[in-house]
This record gives sequence, C-alpha cells and structure tokens, in this order.
Amino acid sequence: MINIAVLLTCFNRRATTLRCLRRLFEFNQHIDVFLVDDLSTDGTPDAVMLEFPRVHVISGSGDLFWNRGMHLAWASAAFGDFSHYLWLNDDVVLYAGCFSELLSCSAMHKNNAIISGIIEAHNSSEILYGGTDNAKHLLVPNGMTQTITNMNGNVVLVPATVFSQLGNLDPYFYHDLGDVDYGLRAKKQGIPVLTTRIAVGSCDRNNACRVRLWGVNILKRFEKLYSPLGNHPRINFYFRQKHFGLANATSYYVFIHLLNLMPDRLVWILFGDKYIPN
Repeated sequence: MINIAVLLTCFNRRATTLRCLRRLFEFNQHIDVFLVDDLSTDGTPDAVMLEFPRVHVISGSGDLFWNRGMHLAWASAAFGDFSHYLWLNDDVVLYAGCFSELLSCSAMHKNNAIISGIIEAHNSSEILYGGTDNAKHLLVPNGMTQTITNMNGNVVLVPATVFSQLGNLDPYFYHDLGDVDYGLRAKKQGIPVLTTRIAVGSCDRNNACRVRLWGVNILKRFEKLYSPLGNHPRINFYFRQKHFGLANATSYYVFIHLLNLMPDRLVWILFGDKYIPN
C-alpha cells in the first residue's frame, strides 16, 4: 500500500505556503503532511492549521533553515508507517500528474531509488532544478529517467526502503548542501539517484550567489560568507572532505577566503561574471 509523508519547511511566506498546500491536496488527498514552521511572524502556522487541520505543524527554533527544518520534519514523520517520503519546497507549483510520475519512476526501479523531480520555470522556458550530471550540466527531460550526480532537493521522492538504509538528512548542514550530500551518500551505497522523465512542477529561479557578495565592503562579504545562507567555509569543508577528500576540502577552503578578500574589479578580471548573481 502506498502511504506518502510529505515533508516541508517554511518561514514567513504565508501565501506561498498556503498555495503549495492547496495544490498538494488538490492532487492527492491520501497523504500526511509534516510542515516545520521555523517561527514565522506572519501568521503562517495559524493560517495553515485553520485551512488544513490535517497538516502536522511542527514549531522550529527560528534558526533551522532548509536542511535542519527538513531534518526535523523527517524525524517527526519517521514515527509513522509510510512507504514513501516526499521532500517539497513550498515555492514549487506542482503539476497535475506529479504523483503518478514520481511513483511510476520509483516503481520502475523497484522502489529502491531516489527520484528527483525536474522543475522548470513558470513559463516553461527553461529547466531550473532536479539535478546535474558529472559535468555539472543541468539535466533536461528526455522521456527517460537520468542519473543525477548532484541532486537538488526541491521535489524528491524517497522510498522507505532507501530511508531505512540512509537515514535522515545530515543535520550538520544548515541550509544548502544537505540535498547534494544525501544524493552522494545514496550513490556510495549503490542506490540510484534519478530524475523524473518530465517536469513535475515549476518555480522561480533562485539567483542568489552564496559564494561571494558583490558590491559591498569586505566585512559584509565575510558576514554573508559565514552566515547560514552563505557558503560557510567550515560547513563546505566538512562536505568536501566527506565526499572528495582532504586535499579538495583544503584547497577550496583557501580559495573561498582568497576570493572574498579580492576586490570586485579583480574578481571580474579573473572570473568574469561567474560569482555575480544572474
């Protein structure tokens, strides 16, 4: 029997969160939703509980961000008896047929694979998320499941059999890298990480550059770099050492500090617009 636990985390975007939940229940009434609200001040939890009393609203500590919020949601859902867990970002607008596509792709691989849903722009002009290949090229739908090297966590279906092997997201990560880490952990265990065959939803592009803040003084650059929404060198070192070794982690640790010490003009000369949000 298919029993799906949907995992979400949110903070101060009530309208977006409610839109996501309405779409979710429109397409599937037979789900349990575990939503971590990280101390929103805009009335999100009350609005959710009023409109969707079935949703399990879990209060965060106010400093969880995406990865730790999802970790808490998953830890809460793990007490239930579910066949699948679905990660879902609340800014994704799901398409009709999203559940059938995700579950069909999972069944094709005997429910022993992670399926990352391909997400496109709202106007269908480009693919935004899902995952990249070995060359870091974003995978576009071709009618077949494709192998992912670096997985995006926007819409991800994890069968219970996979969860039993891998466990939860790594809470060492604050905001990002937890999804990529989970995919790489799966691959090390011989668990396929695959795309859907078609786009299953749409969202806006996140244009933020976590590596370097442009057009500010050096103090503000390092404040952003070391923030949970930046590219925190200690966390990045942990991630790189875990998956690529000490030499890779050390060289990138040095590079990321040098990059943030350089003035904008020198970064532009050396790297062009690589570290400028597009």
